[in-house]
Amino acid sequence: MEELNKHQLILLVLLVSFVTSIATGIVTVSLMDQAPPGMTQTINRIVEKTIERVVTEPSSQAAAVVTRETVVVKADDAIINAIDKNSGSVVRIKEATGEGHTAFAGLGLVMSRDGLVAADISVAYRKTDSLGNAIAESYQGVFPDGRIFPLNIVYSEQGAGLIFFQVLLQDREKGVYRFKTPEFGLGDLKLGQAVVALSGDDTNSVSTGIISNLVQKSVTKTPDSSTTTPQTVKELVAVKTDIRSVELVSGSVLLNLSGEVIGMNAGSLSANRNIFVPIQKVLDTALKVPTPKPAPAS
Repeated sequence: MEELNKHQLILLVLLVSFVTSIATGIVTVSLMDQAPPGMTQTINRIVEKTIERVVTEPSSQAAAVVTRETVVVKADDAIINAIDKNSGSVVRIKEATGEGHTAFAGLGLVMSRDGLVAADISVAYRKTDSLGNAIAESYQGVFPDGRIFPLNIVYSEQGAGLIFFQVLLQDREKGVYRFKTPEFGLGDLKLGQAVVALSGDDTNSVSTGIISNLVQKSVTKTPDSSTTTPQTVKELVAVKTDIRSVELVSGSVLLNLSGEVIGMNAGSLSANRNIFVPIQKVLDTALKVPTPKPAPAS
């Protein structure tokens, strides 16, 4: 070392630093490969959003300038926001079992501000008479704010596997109590898209996963005014996920990371809790619910 001049010492230091950085990189990659999948997902799941802001620069003409900035949003934050946006729209439906007792039947989703609630048809008609005819029981909805309201069945469709309840409000609560409706995601879904399932029979529970399959069927559309030829199109009938079924209950709600509802566990799909009816199907069925008749004038 004493025989090296100043120039040679600098080169030696640079060489040692270079070798050290390479060794550090190799060790880091090796440790990442050995890390549990959950840890690497937490590290890697980062979403970037580009946000446009209009900024007025100080000048005589006060010209507006559009600037772009990249905001890094962790997937954990997106999941938390999605749950916060929708937990107020999920109702726990309970069935009267006699002697003032109730039992959890499934989850429901608020569909309108006047208290229309969609649910899996299996939450109702669980009992039958001696002839095998279904017997409608009494139901109530437990809302996130703790309020409990009686529910009245207003429509059901066996083919869709959906049932709709109307919340019964007392006169003093009509027009005062506001039901929170969610945002519905009607855009195209993608394989591998990250999703969140909101579930839980007593309190909210959350499961995350991805869309593993999009089940479609061919449907022939009747001709309209623009064409005289029937058209065959693909219609989405089920959204499969890799979420564990044991973590979900009847009526579990499926969300995307934007906080939009994209599906609901219902109908024949409810046997497999991690398969969901597309929200478009739920909305289309809701349009068939009869409009309540106005109360007669006294």
